[in-house]
Amino acid sequence: SAKSSAKVWNSDALGGQPYVDVPVKMTVWDKKLNHDYCWVTLKLICNGNGCPDPDGSRIAGNVKTAGEQPVNNVAVTIDANITEYPKTVITLSNGTYGMNVTPGLDYEVTASKGGDYINGVSTLDLVMIQRHILGIQKLDSPYKLIAADANDDTKVTASDLTDLRKLILGITNELPKNASWRFPVTAQTMDAENPFPFVERIAISQINANMTDQNFVAVKIGDVNGNVSTNVSNPAVEARSNNN
Repeated sequence: SAKSSAKVWNSDALGGQPYVDVPVKMTVWDKKLNHDYCWVTLKLICNGNGCPDPDGSRIAGNVKTAGEQPVNNVAVTIDANITEYPKTVITLSNGTYGMNVTPGLDYEVTASKGGDYINGVSTLDLVMIQRHILGIQKLDSPYKLIAADANDDTKVTASDLTDLRKLILGITNELPKNASWRFPVTAQTMDAENPFPFVERIAISQINANMTDQNFVAVKIGDVNGNVSTNVSNPAVEARSNNN
């Protein structure tokens, strides 16, 4: 009603749609009844019984290493500019995730996995990083370079070796300037010699269909030879002997 501080919308305002944008005039007054207003857009979303079928509004994908090993227990967070979000789902043993979402909104998808810093990190990784720095044998993929950048300064230097040595020796139990895992978006072009900066967020605009290929590459920081254990069912065994 006029001059009221509240307004209620019911399902009639939706007109049978799953969501609708409505203009709202917002007015404020001071103690002397001076007032001014602005127009804002309010998004009404059907959230009760009898809502239109939301099928076709689903975000899904997988999380795998560059070696195609699925990674479980990855927290995939889907965010939108409404109060119910962000929401988080955990990848299954096959590395997949999925969530039904409200159509017509903009979404952002990110992935994270904490702890387990030492998993896959050994002195062999240090040797490979050192050989890369010295120009003896370059790391041959953008994901190996991301893994080698232990201090997250967008380059591979002796400082990265220092952080990883401390981790291996037990002086530290985490990397002070980087996460345990990083998750570049699969659908991006990366420079094999300089992948920095890389995209770690998937932006989806005005979703109105299934978005089932929203994939991430799981990179274990410090593990350049790719022997990380991605779940308990595939414990990695690292060969430490060298060819002649």
